[in-house]
Order: sequence, then structure tokens, then C-alpha cells
Amino acid sequence: MKKRKFEISSCSNRHNHLNKKGISPVIATVLLIAMVVVIALIIFVWFKGMVGESVTKFGKNIQLVCEDVAFDASYSSGRLSIVNTGNVPIFKMNMKLSEEGGYSTNELLIDSEGIGLTQGGTFSTTDMPSLSSVEKITLIPILAGTSDKGKRTYICEGQYGKEIII
Repeated sequence: MKKRKFEISSCSNRHNHLNKKGISPVIATVLLIAMVVVIALIIFVWFKGMVGESVTKFGKNIQLVCEDVAFDASYSSGRLSIVNTGNVPIFKMNMKLSEEGGYSTNELLIDSEGIGLTQGGTFSTTDMPSLSSVEKITLIPILAGTSDKGKRTYICEGQYGKEIII
């Protein structure tokens, strides 16, 4: 009788395969749980950054209050004048100075007491940056509201601003 060599080697391969060691089930479980926790934290931090902080004014989201802002603005003989014609107090103004090739933005403090421009209030100033090359001024309202962390300001979008052509 002939012995088959491949059968013997086949048995020894099976025996070697059974002797190979892997990680224990306990360590594998701990690693899986740690990976799930890390992934959950990453998703939580990402989602928290996407949602943003809620700022309110008059019990409404401050973005919606921007729609109710109404003001008139004019520039003549070096004097900028602003009149609040709406019901929403304007805390500050962003003043965007557009010139050929670009623009610059300055924050315009409406009053020194930090109250802002109330309903029917007026503001006028000649303390302006150089406007020699400026083509237009865009005034964008900044509102003050509240959040979980206290008082916060919110810059309304450009569509709620007023343009003054110089």
C-alpha cells in the first residue's frame, strides 16, 4: 500500500491552523465599544456645529426679526444720517464701503450707552473713514438678542440693509 503524503500534510495543516492565536473575545468587544463611542462623539460634535446657537429677540428667532427691521439712511455733505422707522431696536450697524476692486467693512456704533437706535430714534455722524474712492455705502443692521449664554449680537443678512450711492 502506498501512503498518501498529501493526507498527512493536510492533517498537519489543520492542526497548525487550530494552534494559531487571535485576540480574545473580551478585547475584541472592548475595541468595538470604544470605536462606537468615538464615532458617536465625532457625529455629536459635527451635528452641534451644524445647528448653531439659537439667539432670540421678542420671543422669536432673531433671523426672523431681521425681516421687521425698517430704517432710512442718507449721506450728504460728509454727514451720515440714520432713522429707525420700524419697531425693532437696532443695536449697531455694519457699514460696508464699496469701491472699485473691493470693499471694506466697519462697525458703526450708534450710541455710547449700548442701547442702540430705538423706534423713531435718529443717529447722525460726520466721524467717517475717508470716502474719496467709495462708490456706495451699504448699512446692515446688527441686532442684540439673548441666548442660553446671555446677550448676543446678530448681523442681519445683506438683503435687510440699505444702499447709499455716493
